[in-house]
Amino acid sequence: MTKKNLIFLPSEKSCDFTDEESVLEVALKNGLEIPHSCGAMGSCSTCRVVVKTKTAPLPPRTELEQDIADMRGFDDSERLSCQLPPMDGLVLLVPT
Repeated sequence: MTKKNLIFLPSEKSCDFTDEESVLEVALKNGLEIPHSCGAMGSCSTCRVVVKTKTAPLPPRTELEQDIADMRGFDDSERLSCQLPPMDGLVLLVPT
């Protein structure tokens, strides 16, 4: 199996992943804390990340994520880490 990897900024932490369902899961499994006050249900927006680099188009937002993005005024690069599936080559900024 080919290793898949993504990078979190500003820590520059490189994280391998296999079958995790979300970017948030990858972060937590690799010891990187991303706030997620709603328990990863996609309703609070505290797990927001900013996509800095991608190697393929991102999947569309879920309906729930789109509602949050519209309410909070997210631009296209801002995603909820609990709703975004991990993709090889992603570079994500975790806002501080």
